[in-house]
Amino acid sequence: MDFHGFGHLCLVVSDYDACVAFYDQVMRHLGMKPYIIGHPIFCGWFAGEYMFVISHSAQAGDRFSQWRVGLHHLSFRATSRGEVDAFGAMLKQIGARIIHPPELGPFWPGYYSVLCEDPDGTRIEMNYLPKEGWDAVAAASKTITDGSGD
Repeated sequence: MDFHGFGHLCLVVSDYDACVAFYDQVMRHLGMKPYIIGHPIFCGWFAGEYMFVISHSAQAGDRFSQWRVGLHHLSFRATSRGEVDAFGAMLKQIGARIIHPPELGPFWPGYYSVLCEDPDGTRIEMNYLPKEGWDAVAAASKTITDGSGD
């Protein structure tokens, strides 16, 4: 079977109204369109065959922790460093808590990202990985799967 992407992603939020306002701006910036808005328990956006949903199911005042079972962070893929920069500028404009501005990271060659938190503290990233980075990922996988690394 071939991997065909994820059906949808649903985040459970505590501060529903603040998260709806935050994600509506973020998702629209990413080119996603709302398909459910105004529902008291959930709302969602889509682009092509991808859906993103937030659900008001957490207890009031609950905060996200990267160190509990479940999601560590959510990362959106960019096709250029310019897209990462534009996403970072939008986050700054809407007053998001920025953990680190657009910058090169140590993970893979050319890895470039911005990291912020939503109103509940969930970490949201956008990253760009150029061809040399994807080549390094493929080489690492090859080393694991067949031991050659070539």
